[in-house]
Amino acid sequence: MAESYPEARIDVQKSTIGALSEAQRIRQRRMAALALADEKALEAEAAKIFASIPYTFLRRPESGLIMLEGRAGNFGQRFNLGEMLITRCVVRLEAQDNEAITEGYAFIQGNRPRHAELVAVFDALLQLDDWAESLERSLIEPLMAEREEQLRKRAKETARTKVDFFTLVRGEDA
Repeated sequence: MAESYPEARIDVQKSTIGALSEAQRIRQRRMAALALADEKALEAEAAKIFASIPYTFLRRPESGLIMLEGRAGNFGQRFNLGEMLITRCVVRLEAQDNEAITEGYAFIQGNRPRHAELVAVFDALLQLDDWAESLERSLIEPLMAEREEQLRKRAKETARTKVDFFTLVRGEDA
C-alpha cells in the first residue's frame, strides 16, 4: 500500500486540477490579481465604494507563518521548503437589497493587514453579481494589465543577462 500512495496522490492532484469549474478559475484569477496588486491601487478603488459597503470582520487581519512544501520533481516526495510570513483576513458583507450574506477571504504574502482587509472585501464584492462586472472592468482588468507590463519589463531587463551555453564538438569525439 505504501508504494502506491505517491501514484494515488498524483492522480488526485491531476483530477483536482482538471475539476475546477469556470467560476473557480475566474475567482482564482481575480484573487491573484488582488493579492499581487499594489496596495495604493486597491486603496484608490476602495475609497470610491467602501463607504457604502457595511462589513464586519469574522477574522481581523493577522500575520503568521506557514510552512511551504515542495515536491521532488514536482510529483515526488514532499519536503519542507521553508516558512513564509502571510497575513489573513475574513470579512462578511451584510445583506442588502435581497442579496445573500457574503464572505470574503484573503491570504497575502508578508505583514500587510490593510492589504489583506481590502482584498477580503473585494473578494466578497466580486462574488455578488451586481458588483462583479463593474469591479472586473474598473479594478481587475487594469491590475492584470499592470502585472503583465511588470512581467514584460522584468523579462526585458533580465534578457540582457541571459547566457546561452552550447557544447563544442571536439574533433576526436565526432
